[in-house]
Amino acid sequence: MIWGRHALFAALENNDRRVAQIYVASDDGESELQSHLGTLSPDRCNNLPPIQRIDRQRLDAIAGPHDKAVHQGMAAAVWPVEPPHLDDFLGLHQDTPLRLLLLDHVSDPRNVGAIMRSARAFGVAAVITTFRHAAEENGALARAASGALDHLYYLQVTNLARAIERLQQDHITVAGLAGDGDMTVASLSGIDRLAIVLGAEGSGLRRLSRDHCDHLVRIDIDHNSDSLNVSNAAAIALYAASIPPNR
Repeated sequence: MIWGRHALFAALENNDRRVAQIYVASDDGESELQSHLGTLSPDRCNNLPPIQRIDRQRLDAIAGPHDKAVHQGMAAAVWPVEPPHLDDFLGLHQDTPLRLLLLDHVSDPRNVGAIMRSARAFGVAAVITTFRHAAEENGALARAASGALDHLYYLQVTNLARAIERLQQDHITVAGLAGDGDMTVASLSGIDRLAIVLGAEGSGLRRLSRDHCDHLVRIDIDHNSDSLNVSNAAAIALYAASIPPNR
């Protein structure tokens, strides 16, 4: 299940997203959905199910027994998008500027969704994570991503260190975010083909991931502060990388 206006509209626009059911809880939500469907191609509309009315209290409960979904009166039952293999993805991005994010055991879906939202804002083509110790694609992630989940790839690999090696073979510079990094994030400016590795909150990057990075970079913060939320760190690093050199 996914819910919320931005997440649902992005899913409807994504031709690779299979949609099983679409739900609304009010006349306003239905008219808004119908209006959005009118912007889609006829082929896409023909592949979507009809809108169904649902009680608002049932929508409130779709996030689970311990959470109330902020659904804005609409939701959908969908299948996860089947992402390409890493090799196939890289084959589509040979010798062109490229931004990637790698997640090293970042498993909270809301954090991953927030990271995706920043990733889309700064032109990241894919977020890469592992099959294990990672956030699965779900409603909480999609809601936090605010539509970004359907606008960039969410790739999963078996081994992150090997994935880093594969990126480096394609001349992609890999920079790991670490509090003890010997370079500041400002050094990311001007790198055309760049992958930034983010570690889990608290434990940070694992040793093997650190050892495989080309650089370890830090975000200088007030010495009285322990750390940044991983999604905030991702946004700062991506912004730093987007600033033209010598600005």
